[in-house]
Amino acid sequence: MVKIGIICEGESEKIIFDSPDFKALMNSYKIELVDVVVAGSKTQYRADFLPKHRQILLDKGAERIIALVDLDNDQCITLTKETVPAFDDQTVVVAVKEFENWYLADTVALGTFTGTAQPVEKPEEYVEPLDEIIRLLGKRFPKSKPRLANNMKRCGFTIDRAAGHPNCPSARYFLNKLQTIASAN
Repeated sequence: MVKIGIICEGESEKIIFDSPDFKALMNSYKIELVDVVVAGSKTQYRADFLPKHRQILLDKGAERIIALVDLDNDQCITLTKETVPAFDDQTVVVAVKEFENWYLADTVALGTFTGTAQPVEKPEEYVEPLDEIIRLLGKRFPKSKPRLANNMKRCGFTIDRAAGHPNCPSARYFLNKLQTIASAN
């Protein structure tokens, strides 16, 4: 079993990655998630900060690290990846546009949360996915990504369902990288 750690931008990702559903998925890949470190923002991935986040995970026994960063308004996934310092034991994954876009791709959890079963055709095209989810919800909801993450977790959100959406390639890429890491060990 390979031990990995994840560095992510925000609390939303940590909430989902710490969920029993995600840990079960990791176990099915024969991966042990040692911890999830919240960087705080994309700027925290730069050379001055990333080694500190990595060291926390390495000290906890991580053998491989995934750095998950949002594309946001950047024009190119490749250029966004290149802003993150490279390490041999690290894989960089870019969520398009934000991690929260993946919620729009899980029709089951999204439908449970919003009360509508209408699938979102192109979940990665929304610049502000939280705004779209609030619109689909049809009522007031605090503009809080952690609160949304907790609601989506409660509604059964899974990254593997998001990855199964035909127009959510960044979630699929994330799972493919996990599978690649698992199969290399």
